[in-house]
Amino acid sequence: MNRVYRSELDGLRAIAVLSVLIYHANLTFKGIPLFSGGFLGVDIFFVLSGFLITGILIDKSPTLLQFYKSRVDRIYPALLLMLFLSCIFAYIYLIPSDLLNFREQLKGATAFFSNYIFMYEDSYIADSSQYKILLHTWSLGVEWQYYLAFPFVIYGIKKFFSSQFEQILIILFAVSFFYCLYLMKINSTFAFYSTPARVWELFAGGIVFLISKHLKDSKFDNILSAFGLVIIAYCLIFFKDTDAHPGFVSLLAVFGTTLFILFTKENSFIYKMATLRISIFFGVISYSLYLYHQPILVFYRFAYGEIGNKVFIALFAVMILISYLSYRFFENPIRRSKNNKKYLILLFFVLFIIAFYKGAKYTNGYEFRQSQEVREALKHFKEREWIRLKSDIKGYEFSGKEIESCNRRVPMTACIFKSDENSRKIVILGDSYSGVFSYILSEYKPKLYLVALNYSASPILSDPIWVNKNYPELWEINKERWKILEKMEPTNILVGTNFNQFNNGKKSVENYKFGEKNLEEKIPKEEVYKSFRKSIEKLISLGHNPIILLQPPKPSKDIAKEMKRKSLVLNFKEEWDAVPTTNIDNEVRNALKGLNVTFIDMNAKMCKENKCLTFNKNGGLYNGGQHLSYFGAQLFVDDIIKVLK
Repeated sequence: MNRVYRSELDGLRAIAVLSVLIYHANLTFKGIPLFSGGFLGVDIFFVLSGFLITGILIDKSPTLLQFYKSRVDRIYPALLLMLFLSCIFAYIYLIPSDLLNFREQLKGATAFFSNYIFMYEDSYIADSSQYKILLHTWSLGVEWQYYLAFPFVIYGIKKFFSSQFEQILIILFAVSFFYCLYLMKINSTFAFYSTPARVWELFAGGIVFLISKHLKDSKFDNILSAFGLVIIAYCLIFFKDTDAHPGFVSLLAVFGTTLFILFTKENSFIYKMATLRISIFFGVISYSLYLYHQPILVFYRFAYGEIGNKVFIALFAVMILISYLSYRFFENPIRRSKNNKKYLILLFFVLFIIAFYKGAKYTNGYEFRQSQEVREALKHFKEREWIRLKSDIKGYEFSGKEIESCNRRVPMTACIFKSDENSRKIVILGDSYSGVFSYILSEYKPKLYLVALNYSASPILSDPIWVNKNYPELWEINKERWKILEKMEPTNILVGTNFNQFNNGKKSVENYKFGEKNLEEKIPKEEVYKSFRKSIEKLISLGHNPIILLQPPKPSKDIAKEMKRKSLVLNFKEEWDAVPTTNIDNEVRNALKGLNVTFIDMNAKMCKENKCLTFNKNGGLYNGGQHLSYFGAQLFVDDIIKVLK
């Protein structure tokens, strides 16, 4: 099998690019992800690239200059056009901090080393990856680095070891693959992005090319070709990004791809399906479609929010149109042109990208696009509200690690902010739902005497109970809290927690140590509420003034993301995208019925007609799920101050 152009490979490219595209769009059907293994489309591309590049180097034997020029002509025009357009849309849609992140991605994409930039960020499957405009260029980095070295490998083998071509490529394949497995054990993100840990897939394509040159037809060809396609389909549909990859997961996808390339013969059923006009169309524009799909998806998320299935259909049409126009009127004409003046166009794009990159640096992400008011508002969203309050005197987490934040300190090292003798005192007690008030209360004038006993997922209880799998130490925290509260002079106690956690109550060992496994015996919600009531009764008996924070309304969107998305507008306005949580408020009131406590009712102030505020003129009212932001907490500061004794 030694055809110059194999049209069925365009069909395979179509499968690869569409699977990656659907994966990045996070499409689901009845809650089930479509093409959950779509990320493996890149592995298919790697094999195809290794197959084709090995063929070019062996059959055509271009000079190094000819080879690199052909790669520049093939890859750079469409890439630079996409980067040029991405810069324009980044200027329109990205806030300064996000644009500065884009700037780093731009540097890596232009110089083909973005894989090593992303290697030191969150993993490929992290939620943050949905907002990385040029994330997909990591694979171009791997391929270009392969192009730089592979001609020397091929020409070196041809000159000195021409009779051992296949054996040497197999050795290189094995070395790279086992290095990949080794790196997976150390750091799977490094293994994912590392060129030495990925190049085995390109070597696999090279081995397939060498085998194909002397492979004879067989009666089993159609079966093996179909088997390869079945393997590919299985990988794309059933594997998940949480599976350990690259490695054996990728190896199976690579194996399926090699079977398809080796055994798909002209006029077979698989060949006819792979060479349908629509298959060829998507295969031909696959490079452009791969380049444009991620920026289109991410810019939509920045501009309008999450992508549903219906929205995706419209975006898919836009992707196809832009990819076709790019291929038809830019990529293909420049690639085929013999006029060296075409490089002036590429030079213009490179200079524009450099200017954009430098401009972003010297203007702090072109921050002049935002009003001063919006810039000030965004400062309150740089980190979650419940961890903003910090102290120069460091405390300790339960694990023994030093910590600056006043949240999640063991109570004996709690933050204490003293003022004069006549100032009112307040203790923040509970979890992050009360912790969101710590920073804004520390700013209050006249100064308050403030003690921060808030600890993530840790309501104040009087019994050995824990409620969150990430914080099994709750009972140890509460024992320390009670020692402090029992010695404290009567004062104001701001008590808040995520009461939803009371559904997850479990019995705790009496003495829990870090790293141990706690008990799994479940406790009914009613028992947790009883323990909570006992705690409030005890506070009252100690002479304290409990102020109970009821549950905040529940937003339907990630308001912190919405805040950033809307921040290029001149000002904010009221929006009502949260739902009341009065059912939980009623549970709390019933649990504390008859006790002399004050309730801070958030639903009463934030809701009307079953809709609740998520934005006001200052900005977003939430920062991290159902947690109030600085502006959300601001709504209730005066209510809290009024009831202090």
